[in-house]
This record gives sequence, C-alpha cells and structure tokens, in this order.
Amino acid sequence: MKYIKGKGKFEKMMKKAGLWVIAIFLVGFCFSGVWAQPPEPTLPDNLKIEPPSAGVSPRLAQLSGIWEGAWDFVAPPAGGGGQKLFSMDAIGRKVKIAIVKIAPPDVKAIYARPGKSFQVREASVAGDSIVLRWGKPGKKKTLTLSPTGNPQVADAKLEFEGMGRPLTAKLRKK
Repeated sequence: MKYIKGKGKFEKMMKKAGLWVIAIFLVGFCFSGVWAQPPEPTLPDNLKIEPPSAGVSPRLAQLSGIWEGAWDFVAPPAGGGGQKLFSMDAIGRKVKIAIVKIAPPDVKAIYARPGKSFQVREASVAGDSIVLRWGKPGKKKTLTLSPTGNPQVADAKLEFEGMGRPLTAKLRKK
C-alpha cells in the first residue's frame, strides 16, 4: 500500500516538474525575439508624396507624408475605464500610413500593416483631420489621423464597426 501512495506522489511531482518546463519554455519563447520582432509594414517602393495643394491649412498640411508607429492596446478592467497594458507592436500590430496627396476634397492614402498594404479608396478631410474608411459591410474600419502641437507626431484613432473601444496610437513622421 505504501508503494502505491509513493508512486502517486512521484507522479504528482513529475506533473508539476513538466508544467514548470512548459512554463519556462513559453517564457523563453516570448522573450527570444521570435515574438518580440514582428515584421515591419511595407509601403510600395515607388511611393511619391505630393506637396499639399495651395490653400490647405498648415495643420492639415503637416499630415502629408509617411507616419509610423503601433496601436496601443487598452483592456477594460472590471470596474470600467481602461488601462494601457502594452503596445500592440509586441504582437505584430505596427502600422504605417502614407498620406500621398492632400487636395481637398481629394485625399490619397496608403495603409500598411505587417503582411498587407493597400490604397484606401475612401479618404476625406474633416476639419484639420484626415478620415480613412475601408472594409466590408459589418466590418468597416474608420481611421482618423489628426495633427498634434508637434509636426513630427500625429494622433491616430482606429474604430471598428460594431465594437465600442477604438485603438489609438501616437504616430511619428518618417
């Protein structure tokens, strides 16, 4: 009888040791660079930025060019509100936005994330901001790019149709 009880303790100890090995492996994988180094979003090589047309406000004109950064991830805590946990670039959510042309009402823009870039067909000016829209019905996305007091930094907000909380980012001019 004692032998059987001892065998049960040994099995439990081996299960715990196995869990520790798995935990150590997962932590090592997360910090190994495999996860920490997501691919960079790429824009077309032949990309040419046009100067903003005459009459465009200086605040709007500063949005012309290439912007890059990462979406911030905000998780809603149980009591409401939100707390920034980590930058989404840790899991491959880097972004580049090229504002190629600003000549209201005409705006041309390219959106790039790891593995995909595309010209945004629905782009417009709203005050001193640029609004980009894309996606299928029921899954539309709206991105608003707004100037800040610093011409090298822009605020970006990405809203998803049917979802309450948008992603936000502070993008830097390239």
